[in-house]
Amino acid sequence: MENSTDLSEDELFDLLSDPDNFDLFTEECLRIRTKQGKVEPFVMNKAQRHIHAVAERQLKERGYVRIITVKGRQQGLSTYIGARGYSKASQRTGFRVFILTHEDKATNALFAMTKRYHDNNLDLMKPVVTANNAKELVFGDLDSSYGLATAKSGSSGRSQTIQFLHGSEVAFWLRSEEIATGVLQAVPEGDAAQGSEVWLESTAFGVGNWFHKTWQ
Repeated sequence: MENSTDLSEDELFDLLSDPDNFDLFTEECLRIRTKQGKVEPFVMNKAQRHIHAVAERQLKERGYVRIITVKGRQQGLSTYIGARGYSKASQRTGFRVFILTHEDKATNALFAMTKRYHDNNLDLMKPVVTANNAKELVFGDLDSSYGLATAKSGSSGRSQTIQFLHGSEVAFWLRSEEIATGVLQAVPEGDAAQGSEVWLESTAFGVGNWFHKTWQ
């Protein structure tokens, strides 16, 4: 980042935590593993910048984000959503991110990505982790957390209050309607919905399933 040494810690923190500078935050604070196995700064591609603009427009106009999308392969949508969720959980108080995937392998992969974000984050922007288990990071000083689970039953996430929900590969969930209905009840509605986000994404998987009908 050019001339970053000219900024005080407070000025740098304010710059990187400003939502209008999300692309700067990803490049300076987050690291991804490339297809070549290298760990490099997360520079958003064209598809990620497009969906970011859509989300920010919804947030400005409605006060919350509700996006359901059929994703193309290798566009990095899950990478972007994960980074967005991590940025909010690691910078806000009382903010819970919950990721629900279609299989354990995908859950583990997304959590590894999140751990990479956190482990490589700048010390200035990295919150203290007070709990770190197989599927959850808890930022105790912020009373925020980032958790993941596999969609196996209608009780997944239902007992929680979730400000940021990412449903990944929803078309492949078993009993997708039951599970989606349950976890969506955990996301605040009405005035309490302000600042909340729901992301439902999947690659295509036939027609007539809950994801396809809901997307239509």
